[in-house]
Amino acid sequence: MSSFENLETLNGDCVAGIARVAARFSNRKAYAQTMAATVAVRCFGAVSGVLAARLLGPNGRGELAIIVFMPMMLISWGEFEFSRSVIVESSKNGGASPVLAPTAFWVAAVLGCAEMALLALALRFVLPADKLHLLSSARWFALYLPATYVTVSLMGIDQGRGSFGRFSLFQIMPGMAYLLAIVCVIWPAHRNSPQAFAVAALAGVTSATVLRVALDWRQISRVGPTWSMASRLLRRGFTFYIPALAGLALLRADMLLLVRIAPAAAIGAYAVAQAIAMGQVGIVNPFVQVGFAAVAGEAEHDRALETLARHFRLAQVAVAGMAIFAAASASWAIRVLIGPEFLAATAATYFLIGASGFWGMGQTLEQGLRAASHPGLGIFSNLLGLAILLSAGVPAYLHFGITGLAAAVFLGQCTNLLVLIGLCIFYLRMRPGLFWAFDAATFHEMKVVTAALKKRFGRVSVS
Repeated sequence: MSSFENLETLNGDCVAGIARVAARFSNRKAYAQTMAATVAVRCFGAVSGVLAARLLGPNGRGELAIIVFMPMMLISWGEFEFSRSVIVESSKNGGASPVLAPTAFWVAAVLGCAEMALLALALRFVLPADKLHLLSSARWFALYLPATYVTVSLMGIDQGRGSFGRFSLFQIMPGMAYLLAIVCVIWPAHRNSPQAFAVAALAGVTSATVLRVALDWRQISRVGPTWSMASRLLRRGFTFYIPALAGLALLRADMLLLVRIAPAAAIGAYAVAQAIAMGQVGIVNPFVQVGFAAVAGEAEHDRALETLARHFRLAQVAVAGMAIFAAASASWAIRVLIGPEFLAATAATYFLIGASGFWGMGQTLEQGLRAASHPGLGIFSNLLGLAILLSAGVPAYLHFGITGLAAAVFLGQCTNLLVLIGLCIFYLRMRPGLFWAFDAATFHEMKVVTAALKKRFGRVSVS
């Protein structure tokens, strides 16, 4: 048995042989809903971010960042991909299981509360002496962890069942409630303190949690969790978590290298390039969310791989379009929006835009491979990309500055994507043509999705 087969048998018993849910969701409708939600989340985040910066000032905004940083960071590192496991379970016959919602609720709540307690103890040692006046605020904001874990886990049930309207609504709700609290409470009352903004952010998350739990409360309160379901969800989540960690390491390694070897001015210029390049990644979220659920809902392995390839082709068109737009506007954005003193970061921005595009396509493909019971492929490709970035990043920076480091990031992300495609072709025996998006059929399907999105936005504007 090969090393890849050894890795993949870790979760094979959790997904193999399970009958899929009878009714499939509409890809067109799902994409329209999730794209609309992504745009709304971005808009709410941009407006609330500007208001926070203007009302708090540099010092207050920095204190708000200190209060919220650790819990928000742990969402990526400490959730152990449990919600992804719930999606897979919900997309199979577990979607109709009466114990899925209670088990997902209680496991997420226990996991979140445990991490909240550990974080409350760790913050005393993590915060430097000049920031200890924010200790109590940072501790109570840790309630963000159990609230978010419960919400995203129950949303995983919606996603697995294909209820993307409900899923999208709860994606939007925290940011919308946060912005409303700023505009309707904080701003008029002149309560411009970091603590007030942190309370507003926490209120936004907990309001979504309460409403989402209320939808399944009858089932949660009447049917208890089962250890067999909890064990299955956690085991599958851990098999997803290893490739997720590898992907996070590849995504964040460049800044960790730069902090150690570069002066503050170079870090600032690179951060500008990174911010412009990463602005396009929001387009990937709908393809990751919809594609993962669609692949997980397929009972036949070959059918799951065909579904994965179709969603990857759609993501490829969207990501390529956004990357071209970002590259065309990068120089203007730096000169006009950021300042001409950062124009030296233009070349690095181009490399990072390309790297972000490869990352987006890689995310869609890798997440789909996890849903198709092949998490080991993503581990291998991400670690290979990370090795290339780490080995080339330092000498590239020393010789060419931040442009060299950005080129190393580009090379690492490109390697990750090409290795994933190669493994799909040579290991999973998928046809090479399945990964080429720029044909008439894919453009037609993308046109249909875009028309559905325009129609949905038209309804929103009329209402």
